Amino acid sequence: MSRYTGWFVLDAQSRNLLPTLTETLRGCDLNVVYRSEDYLMATEIPGSVPLSRFNRLVTAEILVERYPNQQVRLQVVTKNEELSLHRDNHCQQVFEKISAAISNNQNWELLDLIAS
Repeated sequence: MSRYTGWFVLDAQSRNLLPTLTETLRGCDLNVVYRSEDYLMATEIPGSVPLSRFNRLVTAEILVERYPNQQVRLQVVTKNEELSLHRDNHCQQVFEKISAAISNNQNWELLDLIAS
């Protein structure tokens, strides 16, 4: 099973955060299937990988921690059932796509990023 995690600290307006994150994930070809005040779950749209590679479909989870000074910490986890035999696998590519979309978003300022 492949799994990649990253932490982002943002200077963001809290009321616009979840709709903006939802649009950001849609831009990465992910469909949000669950959303609450502090959690988003999105899955890769079927058809983006061949049916014979169904285990490559990625699920992304975002945990949101809000702080009083408009700072927000996001923990982003991407995972799938594919064995990560190569460093540059499909799950890693989707994780990097999401990371770039969050890092380069004009709706907030990226203060810190830790990826593992």
